[in-house]
Amino acid sequence: MKAIKVSVDYHEWSKVEDFLNRFKGEEDTFTYMVDNVTFIAVFNGECSMAHFKAELAWTFDEELIIVELK
Repeated sequence: MKAIKVSVDYHEWSKVEDFLNRFKGEEDTFTYMVDNVTFIAVFNGECSMAHFKAELAWTFDEELIIVELK
Protein backbone atom coordinates (compact mmCIF):
# COMPACT_ATOMS: atom_id res chain seq x y z
CA MET A 1 0.00 0.00 0.00
CA LYS A 2 1.07 3.55 -0.73
CA ALA A 3 -0.18 6.75 0.89
CA ILE A 4 0.24 10.47 0.25
CA LYS A 5 -0.73 13.64 2.06
CA VAL A 6 -1.78 16.47 -0.25
CA SER A 7 -2.09 20.16 0.57
CA VAL A 8 -3.61 22.52 -1.97
CA ASP A 9 -3.40 26.29 -2.18
CA TYR A 10 -6.00 28.02 -0.01
CA HIS A 11 -7.48 29.72 -3.09
CA GLU A 12 -8.52 26.30 -4.41
CA TRP A 13 -10.12 24.89 -1.26
CA SER A 14 -13.53 24.78 -2.95
CA LYS A 15 -12.32 22.12 -5.43
CA VAL A 16 -11.17 19.60 -2.80
CA GLU A 17 -14.48 18.01 -1.81
CA ASP A 18 -15.66 17.52 -5.41
CA PHE A 19 -12.27 16.09 -6.34
CA LEU A 20 -12.35 13.54 -3.51
CA ASN A 21 -15.93 12.55 -4.36
CA ARG A 22 -14.68 11.30 -7.74
CA PHE A 23 -12.77 8.55 -5.94
CA LYS A 24 -15.46 7.39 -3.48
CA GLY A 25 -16.45 4.34 -5.53
CA GLU A 26 -12.89 3.26 -6.32
CA GLU A 27 -11.92 -0.08 -4.79
CA ASP A 28 -8.20 0.62 -4.82
CA THR A 29 -8.21 4.22 -3.51
CA PHE A 30 -9.27 5.54 -0.09
CA THR A 31 -9.35 9.28 0.64
CA TYR A 32 -9.78 11.22 3.87
CA MET A 33 -10.27 15.00 4.05
CA VAL A 34 -8.29 16.37 7.00
CA ASP A 35 -9.37 20.00 6.57
CA ASN A 36 -10.36 22.39 3.77
CA VAL A 37 -7.00 22.23 2.02
CA THR A 38 -5.43 18.96 3.21
CA PHE A 39 -6.31 15.35 2.51
CA ILE A 40 -4.78 11.88 2.66
CA ALA A 41 -5.06 9.27 -0.06
CA VAL A 42 -4.19 5.58 0.31
CA PHE A 43 -3.70 3.35 -2.73
CA ASN A 44 -3.60 -0.36 -3.33
CA GLY A 45 -0.88 -0.03 -5.98
CA GLU A 46 1.34 2.17 -8.12
CA CYS A 47 -1.15 2.45 -10.99
CA SER A 48 -3.94 3.84 -8.83
CA MET A 49 -1.52 6.33 -7.25
CA ALA A 50 -0.27 7.45 -10.68
CA HIS A 51 -3.84 7.94 -11.88
CA PHE A 52 -4.70 9.95 -8.75
CA LYS A 53 -1.64 12.19 -9.16
CA ALA A 54 -2.52 12.81 -12.82
CA GLU A 55 -6.03 13.85 -11.81
CA LEU A 56 -4.54 16.16 -9.16
CA ALA A 57 -2.43 17.92 -11.76
CA TRP A 58 -5.39 18.27 -14.11
CA THR A 59 -7.80 19.58 -11.45
CA PHE A 60 -5.72 22.02 -9.43
CA ASP A 61 -4.10 25.07 -11.01
CA GLU A 62 -1.90 26.19 -8.13
CA GLU A 63 1.12 24.39 -6.72
CA LEU A 64 0.41 21.27 -4.66
CA ILE A 65 2.42 19.93 -1.75
CA ILE A 66 2.53 16.13 -1.93
CA VAL A 67 4.23 14.14 0.81
CA GLU A 68 4.60 10.37 0.58
CA LEU A 69 3.67 8.70 3.87
CA LYS A 70 5.20 5.51 5.25
